[in-house]
Amino acid sequence: MLNIVIVEDDDGDAELLTNLLDECARGSGTEISVLRFSDPLQFFDGCPKNADAVFLDICMPGLSGMDAARKIREVNSRILIVFVTNMVQYAVEGYSVQASDFIVKPATEVSVSRVLKKITDLTEMNTDRHFTIKDSVSGNMCRLRLKDILYVEVSLHKLTWHTTGGIINDWGTLDSVQEKLPGKMFSRSHVSYLVNLEHVDRLNRDSVIVGGETIPVSRSQKKNFYADLARYLGERR
Repeated sequence: MLNIVIVEDDDGDAELLTNLLDECARGSGTEISVLRFSDPLQFFDGCPKNADAVFLDICMPGLSGMDAARKIREVNSRILIVFVTNMVQYAVEGYSVQASDFIVKPATEVSVSRVLKKITDLTEMNTDRHFTIKDSVSGNMCRLRLKDILYVEVSLHKLTWHTTGGIINDWGTLDSVQEKLPGKMFSRSHVSYLVNLEHVDRLNRDSVIVGGETIPVSRSQKKNFYADLARYLGERR
């Protein structure tokens, strides 16, 4: 679920953007939730903590979208900011608040689709996202940040999660785990190993070093694994 907030004082522009987001999300198979505020002050009072992206109108009465973005960055470095404006010259200034993108009014299906794909990809690669599993030994629920997962291995339906904080045991299949974890960040190096590409330290001929440990890279998985790693490193730059 992608949680999107729109801050827009014009009802017509807000409705157009909401409809386009819904339409593009359906077309791409992305599940989204959209919440709208009519001014920045309402946004600061009621913005949900789990918001992934905010679409900010730059020209609003009271507190401008640019000033609102600066205020957002004082307290939140994670949320993605997309400026919505009919004044293209403000796009350059957006770099000062780490804006992810901008849309020129009136919003179109093409521009919204492009931005939605970008924020979906960026959100998927957010290493601070959490994943919850139940340890089969202790019975405790463990809430892990994606970036704390080194790799997952399977043997006879026994899953072993290797993390920066230690080992967690689970039952299931590696296929089911792979479906739940972001594909841009995790890749199979072997039929029995799913690797967090963030933690790849070195490639060897038939293995990869992950968190100081040697993980096999099988002949059948090598081409796809290397391609996934190269793509991930390129997108992280």
